[in-house]
Amino acid sequence: MSFLPPFDGLPHALARRLLIGGSGPGLAPARAAALAAGPSAAPLADALGLAVWEGAPFWPEAAALAVSSAAPLAPTLAVAARAVAEAASRPAVADPYFDRLAARRDIPKLVHYLLSRHEKVPDDPTPLYRLSVFAPMALGPAGGGELYERARDVFSGLSGALHPLGALTAAGLDLLAGRCAAARDACLALLSAFPSAAARLLLAEALVRLGDRDGAVAALAAVVAARPWDVLALGRLHDLACGADTAVAKLPGSLAVLLYSYNNARLLDATLACLADTDWGFAPAGGGPRLFALDNGSGDDTAAVLAAWRERLAGRLEVVPLPVNVGAPAARNWLLRLPGVRAREFTAFFDDDAFAPPDWLGRLGAAVAARPEAGVWGCRIVGRDAPAFVQCADSHLLPTPREEGGFGRAFDLASPWLVTPDWGQYAQLRPCATVTGCCHLFCRDVFDAVGDFDIRFSPTQYDDLDHDLRLLLAGKVPVCQGHLAVVHAKATGAASLPGGVNYGFGFANQFKLHHKYDDAAVARAADTAFAALAADAAAKRHVVEGLGLAGGGARDGEGGHGR
Repeated sequence: MSFLPPFDGLPHALARRLLIGGSGPGLAPARAAALAAGPSAAPLADALGLAVWEGAPFWPEAAALAVSSAAPLAPTLAVAARAVAEAASRPAVADPYFDRLAARRDIPKLVHYLLSRHEKVPDDPTPLYRLSVFAPMALGPAGGGELYERARDVFSGLSGALHPLGALTAAGLDLLAGRCAAARDACLALLSAFPSAAARLLLAEALVRLGDRDGAVAALAAVVAARPWDVLALGRLHDLACGADTAVAKLPGSLAVLLYSYNNARLLDATLACLADTDWGFAPAGGGPRLFALDNGSGDDTAAVLAAWRERLAGRLEVVPLPVNVGAPAARNWLLRLPGVRAREFTAFFDDDAFAPPDWLGRLGAAVAARPEAGVWGCRIVGRDAPAFVQCADSHLLPTPREEGGFGRAFDLASPWLVTPDWGQYAQLRPCATVTGCCHLFCRDVFDAVGDFDIRFSPTQYDDLDHDLRLLLAGKVPVCQGHLAVVHAKATGAASLPGGVNYGFGFANQFKLHHKYDDAAVARAADTAFAALAADAAAKRHVVEGLGLAGGGARDGEGGHGR
């Protein structure tokens, strides 16, 4: 049984989880699938269990898995894992105050409370684990820098068996805060005594940001050699070795940029300011407007904002005012019907609270050049108020067949980037089942092939996912350009929770989506997406092997800062 991508011969459930990939807790479903695959996959299950723990070193249950693994651990790893695993055998203690704070997502109070808990009981791994989860969320406007730094100091100050785990966690926090040299130095110091793939992955990302690409490639090659099943490390290695992470290219056709807005004047103004700074040299010149904005019946200052930008952009912005809000799918379709849009070969949609860098068009152009057959090209979305986390990137379709006549869900979406901070592991170009509609690019003729956005998903939510499913059923696979990061101002979750203003809409539209397609259609869509993902992984491994990098590359400490 081979554990090399694309995982031929493995059970579908396991192969698909491996192709999705993940880090830390994001790999737990893959380990469960390996356990279910039987004794022949036991070595893989052990390796995945170790990887889960390395990515979440203060998680007692994960540490217990590492300790019970049949795979031999380096002495320092074994001592550290046992120290954390002891907490897994203790009876759980109720903490209603923590539960209330977590339910409210009150990050500053959560981090402050966990810091105080650690001060009272410094040897208890439970507050440390929770602190390692929530501390990255304190990076940004919502948390405040002081709490973040206090949490970082707690981890860097741990001693004894927990010292290497604390140093690894502090290095990750340093990297998220932009202190790349400190993260590099900590990881290099760790590797001699704590030879973990997690430290090498952090080292690679620190080296990339410090300009030492050779060192980063060497560190990633060592990870791929130790973890031949790790498709994220493989993809990151491939893209760095081939220069895909810096590639930009001109679109092979003219472009219309579309956005629609409802009562969001302030953020719309900021979005248009970012789009106005676009490097338009990445799209062929064409007559008439490049930007098309629809005012979806707004009652605030949206009309004034659009009028000011139309004057400022001097003929490059066309404004469509509507007297009522027709909802997101109808607004998209209205824009697609404009003569100036129909005359363009490419169409890009932006949310009215999405802030793109000036080279966004070149980044998407590079994705088109690399994967011209794609049905849609998306990107990595980062939350403005939670910059340490990916809000949306590549998502993958996992069918959940229903009983005949049942009313359950038809599928789940695997999104491993939701459960770990973004150290750079999702900055890669690869196919998937769906990308977010916050920023995505289409060939104009794709709408002639698969149709418009479905107005059944009005006023908003899931119309973009539905369209991607139809693309898959037509044999066209979405591609995520993870090297393009677009900032999203809106926190998408709160309004969609029970009691939120959009909960009813979201629940109803999700129900419609899961019952629009039968199980056979969902299975076909998933098969198409995973076939593309498997072919992508196989092609990347072939390239990496051809470059002589699949054997591990140079040792840490040789050449540059990280080799």
